[in-house]
Amino acid sequence: MMKYCKPLLINSTLALLFLNLFVNLGSDGQTIATESKQKIKNSEHVYWLITTNIKEGQLDALKQINAEMVKNTKNNEPETLAYDWSISADGKKCYFFEHYANSEAVMIHTKTFGEKFAERLLGMIEIESFEVFGNPDANVKNSLSPLGAKFNRSIGGFSR
Repeated sequence: MMKYCKPLLINSTLALLFLNLFVNLGSDGQTIATESKQKIKNSEHVYWLITTNIKEGQLDALKQINAEMVKNTKNNEPETLAYDWSISADGKKCYFFEHYANSEAVMIHTKTFGEKFAERLLGMIEIESFEVFGNPDANVKNSLSPLGAKFNRSIGGFSR
C-alpha cells in the first residue's frame, strides 16, 4: 500500500504547487508585476487626520467652505484618493481625513489650499491635532509642519 501512496502523494503535491504557481502568477505573469507595482505605489501614499475645534458661530461658514473645497479638490486633484470632513455630534469639532496618492499630490493640494482657502478656513477653526501617516517627503513635511503636523512613519499595511 505504501508504494502506491508515495507516487500519488508526490503527484498531488506537484499538481498543487503548479496550481498555486499558476494562480499566483496568472497565465502571463502579470499579477505579480501588478501587485509589486501596487505595493510601491501604496508605499508613497500620504494621509492625515486633523482634529479641530470649530470657532463659535462658524459651523455654517465651515459647511459652505467644505462644499467649495470638496468640489475644487474632486474636479482638479485626481491623485486625491479620499477627502472627507466630519462634524462631531455637538457641532463643536471638525475632523478632516485626507488621503493622497503621493507627496506630489499633497503639494498640489496645499498650494491650492494656500492660494484659495487657507485664510478663510483657518479663521473658522483651531487645530487641536494634525496626525500625518504614510511616507511624506521632505517638501510635504516642511509644508505641513507650520500647521503643527506630527509625522507617523508607515511600517506596513495596504490600501485598495
